[in-house]
Amino acid sequence: MYDFSQRIVTITGAAQGLGYAMAERFLKDGAQGVALLDVKEEALAEARRELDPSGTRTCAFVCDVSDAASVEQAFSKVFAYFGRVDVLINNAGITRDAFAAKMTAAQFDMVVQISLNGAFYCARQVIPGMREREWGRIISLSSMAAYGNIGQVNYSAAKAGVIGLTKTLSEELAPKCITVNCIAPGLINTGIIKTIPEQQMEGFVKNIPAGRIGEPEEVASLAAFLASEEASYISGQCIKISGGLN
Repeated sequence: MYDFSQRIVTITGAAQGLGYAMAERFLKDGAQGVALLDVKEEALAEARRELDPSGTRTCAFVCDVSDAASVEQAFSKVFAYFGRVDVLINNAGITRDAFAAKMTAAQFDMVVQISLNGAFYCARQVIPGMREREWGRIISLSSMAAYGNIGQVNYSAAKAGVIGLTKTLSEELAPKCITVNCIAPGLINTGIIKTIPEQQMEGFVKNIPAGRIGEPEEVASLAAFLASEEASYISGQCIKISGGLN
């Protein structure tokens, strides 16, 4: 457990999966406030009701991270509600899988726009305040797919870009006590794995040295550590959480 009682956290893609698990973890660790951002309005409202029944420690705003104007509007609302953002979690992302020869430009652009451009749009909103206060944490979700994954040239390119974004921002912001890191999950037990046929899933698990898939709470634990004071000298890193799979 970490002490986030003086921290305001903002999480994109917070309505489900890893985003939901990270929001839950920061609230359990006493975060002063957690801003939930997602493009799915109904799911977002439901997530807020579940995570914070009293509605006193969270706010929730619809945000399409692929749209710079939508991001600016959402963050202006967060700043009006909580006053600042101390920890940013860039979690929003989608997949539109196809072999490269059959992938459309729209499929490629959509994935890159959300996973990579969206991370930049959101970071750009919080950096000025973090620099002024000389403290901040920016944590983005990359993926093991960043190192190559058949049928996901768009997703792999976007998530590799997140690593480059992370490393450059870390160098720019380190003098102001702002750390910037990313997390590269392997196969994690979120809704997306339900679309994978059972036989194919068994094959995936056999290749994982740990012999199992990961849980969202394990990714959330890593995010909490990177956001904590204990990780103040860790920056510019992409940390794999993959059960030993490289």
